[in-house]
Amino acid sequence: MHFKNKKGFSLIEAMIAITIIGMVLAPIFILEANVFNAVARVAEGFHRIVRSKHFMVGAYKEQPAESKEFKLERKEENPTSIMRYTFSPVDKKSSLAKLNGMYRQLAITTGADAKSPEGVAIQFIYKPERPSV
Repeated sequence: MHFKNKKGFSLIEAMIAITIIGMVLAPIFILEANVFNAVARVAEGFHRIVRSKHFMVGAYKEQPAESKEFKLERKEENPTSIMRYTFSPVDKKSSLAKLNGMYRQLAITTGADAKSPEGVAIQFIYKPERPSV
């Protein structure tokens, strides 16, 4: 633009252009931040599920071989979480209760604050009683 024999934009024109660009890009940045927050929450939940499964495997190895019920709780520091493991016979109302020797493993991983997602892993195990010799 030509203004008094000078080339380029005036200060007002540059400020208006920057304002328009800001008005167009602000909602896009807000949307991007919301998407990243949602992805982070899902990733944290998935991480807790994987930790629960890993804790379940370790707790099953720690329990006595002939036990019918077992509970274990552990607190981790990085990231701060509480993991609980229970090994018990299946519920009497369950359709699996017809099978003797069916047990349920449950591992729950919760975070330090109430907003953090909870990771739950459930597994059913057939553990028949060994005949006495």
